[in-house]
Amino acid sequence: MTAAVGAPQRHTPLDQLFRVPLPPPSMICPQRLPGIDSESTDALIRTLSDNHVRWHIFFNYKGFHNHASHHLLAIWAMGAPGPVIDAAYVTHCKYQRPAFESPEHINRSNIYKHLGDERYYSAYLEFFTSEVLKKGLPECLEEHVFASTANFSQDASETAHPEMLSRFLEGVFHPFIHTGYGAEFTSVGISAEGLAMTAVHSSSSGLLSRTWFPDVVSQANSKGGKRSALSILALVSCDPRFSNTQKTAEEMTYANVIKEQGSIIQDYVNMWMFDISSADGIAEAVEELSWLNSTIYGVGGYSPEKPFNADFFLMHLLTSSLFLPSLLTCISKFSSRRLLLLGYFTASLTYYIARGRPRLDVRSFYKGTDFLHKVPGPITSPAPNTLPKPTSDQAQTPNAWYPLIQSTIVHPNEHLCKAQRALVHCSSLYGTRKKGWCAPPSMEEGKVGLEELDGSLFLRIAMLTQHRLGWMREGEKQAEWDFSGFYGEKGA
Repeated sequence: MTAAVGAPQRHTPLDQLFRVPLPPPSMICPQRLPGIDSESTDALIRTLSDNHVRWHIFFNYKGFHNHASHHLLAIWAMGAPGPVIDAAYVTHCKYQRPAFESPEHINRSNIYKHLGDERYYSAYLEFFTSEVLKKGLPECLEEHVFASTANFSQDASETAHPEMLSRFLEGVFHPFIHTGYGAEFTSVGISAEGLAMTAVHSSSSGLLSRTWFPDVVSQANSKGGKRSALSILALVSCDPRFSNTQKTAEEMTYANVIKEQGSIIQDYVNMWMFDISSADGIAEAVEELSWLNSTIYGVGGYSPEKPFNADFFLMHLLTSSLFLPSLLTCISKFSSRRLLLLGYFTASLTYYIARGRPRLDVRSFYKGTDFLHKVPGPITSPAPNTLPKPTSDQAQTPNAWYPLIQSTIVHPNEHLCKAQRALVHCSSLYGTRKKGWCAPPSMEEGKVGLEELDGSLFLRIAMLTQHRLGWMREGEKQAEWDFSGFYGEKGA
């Protein structure tokens, strides 16, 4: 694989940008599955390097994202062999836009001059590559994403602000996800790509409260309000003020919700009680947001009367939650941890409302997903004395995750592996939760049925998703995500 003619020249050797990934940054970060070897790792480094040089971060002029690195890293971490990684990359090369030289270079004096302009992706990539090599990702996040100077103009005459944190959370979290991959796999190249993607994204001025920033807030390590994230979600799902969201273009629906209801959403987010001053507090906040976005996507997509609505946009809430622990692990300042969690929670609720605020009926979901765990495909003939007995379903499929992972690795859809990897991770960490652990504090919140949630949630959602996208390894046809949303449906 060689660089495309006319591609921008990279001044940093690729072997400094793409190396064998280090182990996960912490125990609450996603863990690697068996199957990784030198061949698969060579394939990963080779394809990531080629993608870095050859292609733009948007594969068309509508701002659709290049997902090649997401796909490759996800299946490598799930144990895909080298030939599968190479084949997965080929599926992306068929439709990418070649990289091109930017009109001018980016430096510290003009870093905010070309924000939101995708023509400057190559220049921002070169700039952030140098920054990450010199300072490391943690310091770059502090300086270029969380600092007040990265979000608000220091010139009183300026009406436009950099708003880098808003950009970081835009595009259904794609800059957040991409940079999260860089943090998780300690990759300079992926981290720089994520920061450059952030710079060329648009921003939403009303997403973040000015009072959340460290130059305004007086107690950055405050535990905030008195409610859990799931409790707040239950209230939002019942609030009549969010009942009339109308579908426009996806990005416009999100922007309209922020414009018209952003202050109401921020009021809800300010109710959240979380602790960013300790490792245990961070782990609890990550768990809450993981349950939150799994519930929005999985329970929200379920209906006893209709096929599962695997909403493409709400699926990104699930996949993005996988990178919270890796990003928070490399952020040391309490104020920045707080900013990231508040911003992420706000954006999650905004996307939930912007997609039509699907009804959340946890009781109906659990009642209707008790029999999903059978896997399609050839039936084996267990030998005598197979546990628990040869005729049992458990003798055929003692752990449904394993065939699901196998089928996911070879499925060509680049988002399926990300979704299933997130659900595998959640199940491994939170699978022991028993029914009743999330008892709602009031009758109003109890309408959603939060008390029914238990650790089986993640496998139920994974099976619904796999049935929707197709068990291709087992012979089913490839299917796609849903894009219609939930507009016009009654809330919980």
